[in-house]
Amino acid sequence: MQQMLITVVLLALLSGCAQPQLDQPRANGTFLVIENTQAWVVLVADGKKVEEPGTVVDSFWSTNSSGGTAVSYVVETAHCGRLQWLSEHANAADGLTTRMSLRPTSNALPGNCVIADGLSRIWTVLDYSS
Repeated sequence: MQQMLITVVLLALLSGCAQPQLDQPRANGTFLVIENTQAWVVLVADGKKVEEPGTVVDSFWSTNSSGGTAVSYVVETAHCGRLQWLSEHANAADGLTTRMSLRPTSNALPGNCVIADGLSRIWTVLDYSS
């Protein structure tokens, strides 16, 4: 009887220790990587990376009198067609913020475009061109 009671108590204690595993954070991000005329459009969602290689068709930098810089990249890819990244500046009381956003040059992205989920995200552009 005593052995049965100890077994029940131990099982109760051990069942309290069995916790479900917490979800681990997964990498997320959107990147445009440029090296001279080559480009890679990279979308990382829930730890899974999809990549679309392309060619830089046009890039444009412009500096205005208030010190802000506007940047535009146009990249041609096999599955997504022509894509344009534009910088957006916001000059607020706490400082100047810049973000890059993706805009398709046509009305919609083709159905086989692997980075279509990245339209609403903020992009990080890494330009390694000299």
